[in-house]
Amino acid sequence: MFLETLNALKHVLWPTRCAACDILLPEPDVLLCGECADSVAPADSLQCPPDIEAACAAFRYDGAVQQMIAKWKYHEDYGAYHALLACLPEQLPRMRKCIAPDACLIPVPPHPRRLRERGFDPVWQFANALQKALNHDGLHTVLRDDVLSRTRHTPHQASLSHDERMHNLDGAFKVADGFSAQNAVLIDDVVTTGATAATCAHALKLAGIPHISFVALAHTEKS
Repeated sequence: MFLETLNALKHVLWPTRCAACDILLPEPDVLLCGECADSVAPADSLQCPPDIEAACAAFRYDGAVQQMIAKWKYHEDYGAYHALLACLPEQLPRMRKCIAPDACLIPVPPHPRRLRERGFDPVWQFANALQKALNHDGLHTVLRDDVLSRTRHTPHQASLSHDERMHNLDGAFKVADGFSAQNAVLIDDVVTTGATAATCAHALKLAGIPHISFVALAHTEKS
């Protein structure tokens, strides 16, 4: 009874807001309002970029998903991030089809300059959360953030056309010397054209990695 009263008082003093649209919520343990929860949808099928055998994304990049990703990536809003992760388990069975047992999860790396500007790496954070969820679900994987590195700073991909994206990333990634794996899974937060994944996969192929797949948190069909 005491804890219930304390929680009710806490909700009055610090009301809960929707992690996406910030509207006040009537219940303290709810993360999204009804409208935002209804807008969270699984991504459509992804066409495999070159050198990639299987590809999938958890969510469509619109509605509440787009809002939560923007709040997390650009404002370091971890309430939005954790609300997004709370929606992830429902998508795991579909995502597991792209991930071989004992696969090596490789987050797409930021350039050090961009990492310094932002102060954290959202792709690594997602890859880390995904690995924990997969391992908890019985699929053993290994997370390696030392495999890929960016050799040069590149402009943001969002404002570029498909051809410009591919040219923008020419030679932008390098594979660490001596890296070896049978199955590698590239991880990214948002995929649009797949240009980044294709460039990373090409670098891994040149390094002798035979099987490469790709998993993203969200997929936008924006061209």
